[in-house]
Amino acid sequence: MRVLVFTCLLGASLLVTSCADISKKTPRVPNWNQRVEQLSALTRWSASGKLAIRTQTQSETASLDWQQDGHNTHILLTGPLGLGATSIDSDRSTLQVSRDGDTRIFDISSAATSEATIGWDLPLQELPFWIRGLPYPRVSIEGQVFELGLLLQLQQQGWTITYENYALFDHFTLPTRVTIERNDTRARLIIRNWSDFSS
Repeated sequence: MRVLVFTCLLGASLLVTSCADISKKTPRVPNWNQRVEQLSALTRWSASGKLAIRTQTQSETASLDWQQDGHNTHILLTGPLGLGATSIDSDRSTLQVSRDGDTRIFDISSAATSEATIGWDLPLQELPFWIRGLPYPRVSIEGQVFELGLLLQLQQQGWTITYENYALFDHFTLPTRVTIERNDTRARLIIRNWSDFSS
């Protein structure tokens, strides 16, 4: 269950290994402020693709369907991960995980509560921002790498988020390959489609 919950939330979630020379790129962000404003105003969206999670003891993959509506997150995982369809719903204070008719609800109103209840220190607030290629605005940024107004690598809360590829969906340029990692945990996300945009 711990790996399942952690994987679901990272579904965002964010892929392939980082580019070897990413730290050598010269920051050029002529439209960064406009991009932050545009994507921050995007409060409703859907993303679908594949998720892979690797920890010190396990390696799993699953198909991912992520729907975001304001602070409300709905994630559906299907495939090998969790041995069946698993749905995850969060309003950033509670987490509901449903699988095979079994539903569990966790209090995740703080990182300390989350770690004590689930056993993981999860970046629950940050993920809907990271998956769009944005830093989470309420915590400090430890490092950023840009190219042509796009975020290539971000460091926040001890996590390293690497963006290997972007594509145009409607009039939004959004990530399609993302890696999120810290210590022995590594989540890789390939997003095939972004849709249902609304602000």
